[in-house]
Amino acid sequence: MPSWESVIVEREEIDMMVHSSNSEDYAVGSRFGSNEEDGYVTLIQNDSTHWYKRPSDPRSVGVSDNGDVIFADWIEYGESTGTKIAVFSKTKSRVYHQHLDVSSPIVDIDSEGDLIVICPYGAPARIIDIREGIGIGRHEYDIADRLIPEWISGNESPRIAFYLNEDENPLYHVDTEGAITWRSDLFESLQYYSVITLDHTVSWTDVMQDFEAAYSESTEPALRKTIVNTIGDARLVDASRSKLREITTSIEEARTTFSQKDSHQKLVSQVLGEAYYRLASDLRGDVSVDEQFWQLIEQAAVQYRTVLPWYEGKYGLSKTLRLQANQYAKQQRRDEALCCYEQIESLEARFDVELLSTGDKNRLKKYRKEGVTVTEPQETGKLIRQIHLSNYE
Repeated sequence: MPSWESVIVEREEIDMMVHSSNSEDYAVGSRFGSNEEDGYVTLIQNDSTHWYKRPSDPRSVGVSDNGDVIFADWIEYGESTGTKIAVFSKTKSRVYHQHLDVSSPIVDIDSEGDLIVICPYGAPARIIDIREGIGIGRHEYDIADRLIPEWISGNESPRIAFYLNEDENPLYHVDTEGAITWRSDLFESLQYYSVITLDHTVSWTDVMQDFEAAYSESTEPALRKTIVNTIGDARLVDASRSKLREITTSIEEARTTFSQKDSHQKLVSQVLGEAYYRLASDLRGDVSVDEQFWQLIEQAAVQYRTVLPWYEGKYGLSKTLRLQANQYAKQQRRDEALCCYEQIESLEARFDVELLSTGDKNRLKKYRKEGVTVTEPQETGKLIRQIHLSNYE
């Protein structure tokens, strides 16, 4: 495992992250660059610096058993500058160099120093024979935007292990053409829960029972995260009234299971709030509304408040208040409609985000010009009170 160590460069001690080769005959030390100075890459042999270089911002490195060093210079972190990939031999001779228009790649080199792998963010992994100067394989990792590669040494043909995080077990192995040769149980689960789409075509009762059981039984953070992300990505746009009722019932029955982590609870509440909002919007299309409509408005608001301070919570509350205001306007209850618009306005002011539509602004201006007084909604009271906004100081 890599570790922080003090490395002497030109008689100066510099803290670097040090990675050893498989044989432990060599190691590579690296340090990120900053606005004030370039970074460091050093080849270390027998606890001494063999050579060093000063790339702009080396964020990923590797070293072969022969002392060949690979590094990915991200140039300027957070900017669209592309990346320089370079390999230098034990004698500091440049073996490979390429400027790629990719984002934040993680790299590694095999034990012989012949093959490298480059794993950019949001793009397929590239496997390159640097001695021949040709690409020999590509691999698309469909369960994450980027994975961490590591060449596997041994008597078999070269293979690459992919990890979600450095301190975890590998998810799967691929050969030099990018074909998967081995899968872990976790990878199989991640594939299933990341590929399934939650929409109006699935049985939400069955799916949520499955998701709840898998989440409860798993101790893998990555799997739990994938499950709630899939729930959070649900598409409800084509769901009928009966399907929306099924969705709210099935999520309510499982909701407490996903409340162990705040971000997971927010993702689930985000979808539940959307389902309640869509139900209320659908009911408003009837000839008249009854108590159920106002209950759904309140339930949507409760869930969207849980999602705060995420944008989805702010946006969800604003559209729920807008739906409520439109109903009051339809009933000629302008004082209560004004209260709803002013609640959206308070959300904007608190979080410095635009939520009022052009129509909202026009209604606010008109009501105020006409001297309409503000009255709290009779059925729900205010959906947003100061106590809901003061929690995010």
